[in-house]
Amino acid sequence: MTLIDQTIRDLQDRLEAGESVLFLQTDDELRGVEAIQQLAAQMGLTLSVWSMSQGLVTSGGQANRTVAEAGQFLEMLDGAEPGQMFLAKDLQYLLKDPAIVRRLQDHAYRDGGNPLLLIAPEFELPPPLAKTVSLIRLPLPDFDELQGCLSELLSSRSQPITMAEGFDERMVKAVVGLSRQQARRAFQRVLHGRDSLGEEAMTQLVSEKRQLLQGTDLLEFHELDETADDIGGLDGLKEWIGRRAKAFSPEARKRNVAQPKGVLLLGVQGCGKSLSARVIARQLTFPLIRLDFGNLLQGERGSSEQNLREVLRMMDSIAPAVLWIEELDKGFSGLNSDDENNDAVLSRMFGLFLTWMQEHTSPIFVVATANNIENLPPELLRRGRFDELFFIDLPNFHERKHIFRIHLAKRHCNPDDFNLEELSDKTEAYSGAEIEQIVDSASLDAYTFDRMPTQKELLDTSDAIVPLSVTMEEKVFNLREWARTRCRPATPDSRIMRMLEDEHRKGELGPDDNEFEDPWLDPLRLGDLPGAILEFVRATDHVTFPKLCKAFGDHIPVQGNVDLTLDSDRLVILWRGLDVNFAEAIAKYINSKRLFLNPVDVSHYQKLGAVLKLPYIPQLKDKPMPRDVWYPCLLRIMPPREGSGRLRNVTVVAEDSTG
Repeated sequence: MTLIDQTIRDLQDRLEAGESVLFLQTDDELRGVEAIQQLAAQMGLTLSVWSMSQGLVTSGGQANRTVAEAGQFLEMLDGAEPGQMFLAKDLQYLLKDPAIVRRLQDHAYRDGGNPLLLIAPEFELPPPLAKTVSLIRLPLPDFDELQGCLSELLSSRSQPITMAEGFDERMVKAVVGLSRQQARRAFQRVLHGRDSLGEEAMTQLVSEKRQLLQGTDLLEFHELDETADDIGGLDGLKEWIGRRAKAFSPEARKRNVAQPKGVLLLGVQGCGKSLSARVIARQLTFPLIRLDFGNLLQGERGSSEQNLREVLRMMDSIAPAVLWIEELDKGFSGLNSDDENNDAVLSRMFGLFLTWMQEHTSPIFVVATANNIENLPPELLRRGRFDELFFIDLPNFHERKHIFRIHLAKRHCNPDDFNLEELSDKTEAYSGAEIEQIVDSASLDAYTFDRMPTQKELLDTSDAIVPLSVTMEEKVFNLREWARTRCRPATPDSRIMRMLEDEHRKGELGPDDNEFEDPWLDPLRLGDLPGAILEFVRATDHVTFPKLCKAFGDHIPVQGNVDLTLDSDRLVILWRGLDVNFAEAIAKYINSKRLFLNPVDVSHYQKLGAVLKLPYIPQLKDKPMPRDVWYPCLLRIMPPREGSGRLRNVTVVAEDSTG
C-alpha cells in the first residue's frame, strides 16, 4: 500500500466515523483532487468541486455560476441532496471571515451531512476551527509511486533508452521530495533528446529541487560539480560514505536498516572539509543545501527560532537531501558568550536543532564542518546526533602528490611534466588549499609571459607561502591531539604513513622492517619538544621524572639548574636539576591540562634508586612550607581520581631562588 493509498484510507475512516469537514493540506493540488475523486468513488458518492474561478462544478463537468461566492456555496450545502461529496479549493483565503468560519463550524457539527473537504497548500486555522475539524497532510509521492511514473514515461518512448543497471532507481531517488507533477516534468526534461543516460542527466535531475527553495534566503542550493576524484586522498571517508549510501536504497528501507543521520567533519583549515561535503552529496545523489546559522538570527523576539523551524520544515519537504552546515562551531559559539539574551536565543535554537537531529525520519544526511573544537557543545558530539566524527588532517605525501596532480590538470598543465615527488616533499605540512594557492600563483605569473608554470616556479612559490601549520602551530597541534582519541581519521595515520613514505623514498625499508621507532621521536626531530613529551607519556604512562630524563637525555639537554615547582607554593619541589627548556616544555602541558601530575608514594621512586635529597611530604599541606620539600608525583595523561587541585599549575624557577 502506497502512502497515497494510506491517506485515502485514513480520510474514509474519518468520514465513516462521522466527521463531516476535513482539511487536506498539499502542495500538489492535482494529485490531491485525484485522491479525493478516488475516495468519493470508493464511498459511492458523487463529487462536486467549488473554486473562486469556476464556482461549483458537478461530477458531470457542469458549472453552476449561481454559487460563485463562498457564502452561497456554504449555504447551498445545507439543502444539498444526500449522497454527495463536496471539495472546496480556495476557502483558505477566507478563513478570517467570521461568517465563513461560523458556517464551517455549523456544518462540522451537523450529523449526517454531506462531507466537505477543503484543499490548499497551507491552512491557518482560527481557534474555533482548529478544535473542531481535522487537518490531514497529503504526503508527497513515495519511491514506488514515482517509480511507476518513470516506468510509464519510459514505456511510452518509441525508442528504448540506454542506461546502466540500477540507474532508473537512482533517478527516482533523485526526485523524491518533488510533487508528482514536478517529478514527471523533471523526468521528461532529462529524457528529451537523449538516447542514453549518464551522470550529466543525474546531476540535472538533482538540480530540479532548486525550485523548492525559491522565495527563501535561509537556505542555499549548491550545484554538484565535484566528484570523488577532485579530492586528494581521504580514502577512509570516501569508503565510509560509499557504504552509508547503500542504506538509503529501497531494499534497505524494506529491511528496516537504520537510516544514516550525518557526519561531522573536524579538521585543519583548508584541508577539504567543504569540498568533502559537495562530494558526499554527489555520492549520495542528493541535492546539497547549505545552511548558515548566522542568517537565522534576527532581532525580533522569537523570529530566530521560527526561522530555524521553517528551515527544518523545508528540509523535510525537500528530502532526500544533504544539509551542509559549514563552520558549525561558529554557529553556536554564542552559547559561551556573556550576552544573556543572545545566549538564551541560541540555547533554544540549539535545543530545537538537537531534537530534530535525533527524531527526524526524513532521509536527510547532515554534513557539518568545524574548525574550533572549543566552541562545540558536548551534547552535539554524542552518538545518535552524528553517525561518525571524522578528522581531516594535513595531507600526507601521497595525498599532496594527488592534490598537485588535480590542480595542475585543472589549469591545463600536464602533471607528468612535473616532479610531483619533489613538490610533495617541499610542501610537508601544507594544506590542500595552500597547495592550490601555490599552483594558482605560479600559473598566474606564468600566464603573464604566455607560458605554463615550471617546476622551479612552483618550488619558489611554495617557499614564499608560510603554511597555517607554522603560523598557528599550537592550535593545529592541540586540534590534532584532541581528535586523536575522539575522531575517526579520514585518511590513514599520518605519522605512520610519513615514516613509511620517508623510508620507502630513501630505500631504507626492507622486507623485515616491521617495527617502528618510538612515536615521540618524530615530533622531537621536528622541534616540537612539548609534543614529544606528550607522546612519550601517552605511550608509556605512569612516567617518573628520572625515566623521562633518561629517555630524552640521549637526544637533547635535560639536566640544568632549574626546579619544577608548584605555582601555589614554590618550595614544593616536583623535580630538581632540570634544563630550563626541558622544564618549561613539561610545565606548558601541565598548565594547559594536557598532562597531569598524579601523587605517588615515595617507595615508587625508591625502588628505582632515584630520589631527591630533600625531605618529602606524603600529601600537600594547607599552609606554605617553611623550606624546600619534595612531593613525589608521576606524569600521566589522566588527572588523579580526586582531581588535580593545586597540582594543575606549576612553574619553573632557578634552584637558588626556591629557598
